Amino acid sequence: MISSEAPIKNRSTEGARGILHEMDNQSALFAPLAKRVMIGSEELVLAKSCKSAAEAIATVVDFLKYLSTAPVGAGYIGVPADVLNQEFTGPIPQSSEKASAFVNQSKSRTLDLNPVKELLEGAMKIGIWAGGGATAVTSEIATLSDHLSAPIFTSFAGRGVGSSSKNYLNIPIHEIEAEKLLSGCEVLLVFGSQLDGMNTKNWSINFPKKIALIDANPKIALRNISADVVIQSSDLSGVIDQLLGVDGKANWVDVAQTSSEARKRIAASDKGKAGMALVDAIEKSWPSENNIVCDMAISGYWTGVYLQARRPRQIAYPVGWGTLGFGLPASLGPSSAGIATLLVCGDGGIAFGLGELATVAQEQLPLTILLHDDGGYGMLRFDQKVMNHPERGVNLFNPDWKTLVQSFGIDFIESNLNQLSEVLAKRSVSSTPGIVLITESIYPPKSTSPRWNEE
Repeated sequence: MISSEAPIKNRSTEGARGILHEMDNQSALFAPLAKRVMIGSEELVLAKSCKSAAEAIATVVDFLKYLSTAPVGAGYIGVPADVLNQEFTGPIPQSSEKASAFVNQSKSRTLDLNPVKELLEGAMKIGIWAGGGATAVTSEIATLSDHLSAPIFTSFAGRGVGSSSKNYLNIPIHEIEAEKLLSGCEVLLVFGSQLDGMNTKNWSINFPKKIALIDANPKIALRNISADVVIQSSDLSGVIDQLLGVDGKANWVDVAQTSSEARKRIAASDKGKAGMALVDAIEKSWPSENNIVCDMAISGYWTGVYLQARRPRQIAYPVGWGTLGFGLPASLGPSSAGIATLLVCGDGGIAFGLGELATVAQEQLPLTILLHDDGGYGMLRFDQKVMNHPERGVNLFNPDWKTLVQSFGIDFIESNLNQLSEVLAKRSVSSTPGIVLITESIYPPKSTSPRWNEE
């Protein structure tokens, strides 16, 4: 993040003096959120306020080095307002010795993969868990999976990693078929995942007895699981290349059949029928080269977790609490880049950013908003029901969506789950914005926490 700060010409060396928007130390505000890197024994926090154009340019060059090296993180660079408008005419500087040393120490780290190879050589049933840290090695993961005949399980952030392999599992770990398959593995290779509570039902799933963890920052995952072998490396491609030297394994499970039968079971159930109908409609109509953004909504939970991901980073899915309303602002990014984008959201979430519809209309973004109106905060209403609490604050007053949408000059279509595939297919090739409204009741999926304890 590059931000303006109070003009430097009016500052006092003794501290803040009341300049408009002035803070004593603006970078300190962002320091708790910034990435920290170790260079030798020195820790560097990537939050800095600059005082000159040359310093700002040099800091950008260095921060790009730090931030492009796994593990991922954020950085803050503050530039005084009266420096921001200066023209920089000099040559772009090289990265500093400190930044170069950081990159080189990551590349020069010697890895001993023999313990991992020994685990693999002694096992016939191997599984792979791919997280968001493995999105850059999707083809390598698929190759390793085919070589070891290893089912691929993914976290929410890892959706689509290795999806070209026949061993890619198209159901989440929250479904019984996936959990049984995982527990049947003799060894689990974990690539780039923190194995957090949302992806593991608060660590209640049955992990294999042997686990090898490969991650740029394994400390976080080790808070959540015990691993027999830990490899700290940001070079997942290099690690996988070496593991391909292990003898191949015979096929021990038909992963495609497991996925297919589980999805059929869910779609035939009373609780999963509507949700899988939604997923099926999107799968049939929305091309893989287009993007999908999900909000915190029942419709978003189904789409973000059960849609068959055809590539990494196709689906943006906010995991955690406090992210309601994420969808509409986030969808402006890919659609502004000219990528046809589908936003799946609820009536509660879209209300957080209705003003963004003006931006959508003004810029004529290729954005399709699939709006599921279930009369309020449907997931929270379900939470209250499960806990035998009265419904409080979850049933909302909603506008007339057609009138609201058309007041912005945006196309409006009211549809249903039976017709949705046809409607979205037409919208997927549109270069102008539109909103598709559905109102059917959809039961939350098993990936949502109130359903984790169901059999």
